[in-house]
Amino acid sequence: MTDSRARRGAPAIVFVLSMMPRISSAAEPSPGLAWNEAWPTFRPAEYVVTAAAGTAALLAFFALPLREEPRWTGGILFDDAARDALRVRSPAARDRVRTLSDVLAVSTVAWVGVDSLLVPLAKRSGSVASQLTLMDAEAFAMSTLVTMTMYKTIGRARPSYADCVKDPAFDPLCDSGSTASFPSGHTSAAFTAAGLSCAHHLHLPLYGGGFADELACGGAIALASATAALRVMGDRHYVSDVFVGAAIGFGTGFAVPTLLHYAAPGGATAMSVAPAPAGLVIAGVF
Repeated sequence: MTDSRARRGAPAIVFVLSMMPRISSAAEPSPGLAWNEAWPTFRPAEYVVTAAAGTAALLAFFALPLREEPRWTGGILFDDAARDALRVRSPAARDRVRTLSDVLAVSTVAWVGVDSLLVPLAKRSGSVASQLTLMDAEAFAMSTLVTMTMYKTIGRARPSYADCVKDPAFDPLCDSGSTASFPSGHTSAAFTAAGLSCAHHLHLPLYGGGFADELACGGAIALASATAALRVMGDRHYVSDVFVGAAIGFGTGFAVPTLLHYAAPGGATAMSVAPAPAGLVIAGVF
């Protein structure tokens, strides 16, 4: 997220761990929501990795300057055709679309935060709340570090770059992060949250199990997909930017908790992610 509105929220996403109070694991768990003893709890090495990745992401955000001149301009594959078909023409309308993308991205992140912390606490399962929140912090620290380092160093021009060079009044954000197009930070953050939501709801009955938990995963993916589409409609990213952002985000959000904690011996996780013309197809066994 490189727009000025997103800058205020990025450090909070990255550094959740440093502000999270220790939640007592002595709270009596709900009979339907308890940490599986076969799953490893958050390891000392993970605290170190999370803190290091979070700190590095903050340093990349504040210390690495955006390139003044792009290293890479223009679209690839179907980028230009998609931009021509999807972008909103009116500058004022584009600005409203981008504001909506901000709201959806933050909402997706907030949703997984509520599910990870408040829902388990409401069910008197402090151990689950602490483990899920720590995993969230770990995944967000990693995905944010990768995304931020990439768009600060790769320096791809925004889709509107050439138009802004010709006419500085072409867009209200012509002078804002013009070389930070690849990958999409909004999309990466939203899909990190969606990946975490799917991993948590696939393995824990946060909403009681069954369809309700499946719906939570699907709803998070829908919000993240809408965020990605709005970034293209708002002319801040090419389709390839949001595809890569989605891959980084969902890959990290789903893989980190699944591989490090949920993939216990004898456990089964069946889920696949594949590209589709309008976004990503997520299939799995819940």
